[in-house]
Amino acid sequence: MAKPKLATTWLTGCSGCHISLVDLDETLLDVVGQVEITACPPLTDVKEAPEVDVALVEGAVATEENEEVLRRLRERAGKLVALGTCACFGGIPGLRNLHPLAQALQRAYVDTESTVHGVLPCSEEIPRLQPFVRPIDEVVKVDGYIPGCPPTPKMLAQALAALLSGQELVWSRRNLCEECPREHRAMKTTDFEFISQNVSSVCELDEIDPKLCFLEQGVPCLGVATREGCEARCLAGNMPCRGCMGPTPDAKEQGAKWVNAVASLLPAGTLSFLDDVMGLGCRFALPASLSPHWVGKEDEK
Repeated sequence: MAKPKLATTWLTGCSGCHISLVDLDETLLDVVGQVEITACPPLTDVKEAPEVDVALVEGAVATEENEEVLRRLRERAGKLVALGTCACFGGIPGLRNLHPLAQALQRAYVDTESTVHGVLPCSEEIPRLQPFVRPIDEVVKVDGYIPGCPPTPKMLAQALAALLSGQELVWSRRNLCEECPREHRAMKTTDFEFISQNVSSVCELDEIDPKLCFLEQGVPCLGVATREGCEARCLAGNMPCRGCMGPTPDAKEQGAKWVNAVASLLPAGTLSFLDDVMGLGCRFALPASLSPHWVGKEDEK
């Protein structure tokens, strides 16, 4: 019996999701035994995949080349799955959407403090940037999602097992607070007082209680607006959630959900002292939000 064929590719991203795939370690040998890997950037030198049963796509769509690669793979794949937060929601590359493309290029290549005599690169060999970064489901039909920046090897193993057995990918609909092992004291009681009068970044505090909820210590944590499933690894390392699993399925607007959730917990005025509220709340899912990009006169041309 012929093995199902699997292909992977990466678009605009950091390749971290493919590194997580390699981090399956010995489990990867089991996967290789069950499928025929026809194309996978870290493992093969195949430029274009043939027809396959399952395709995993890492990265967001940010260039014309990204879109071409994605559309060709969609035509050749029985099932196409978004691998990682960039593919699912736009990810960190999507923060470019906060600015006009020309402004982003000017900042990156000309105005950067370390640049002398900067010029904008111009070559036919350089993929042309699209005006905005998009998650892949805004370009093609997607049959499943594996969120995470990157997804854990355990998540990948579960997802591959489901895909190879013909099952649909199903992830939790709860937020990270349900998975978080920290104590929630004030948040579980009805009170008209804020649970903290201050908002502080991790580096501003001399000590952080490793057992108590970050929000109850005045530290911004996106767990209330982020899908569970990552095993709360950052929280175990005494760092607050950054939101990399993306929003829960019932809350497409991750940043707004976070602000709404903490408005009753932390003084709203103190949030204005955070350096980058947009970068904090919308860091991983801006292109998939209700307001996915900057809109101005340049967009009308």
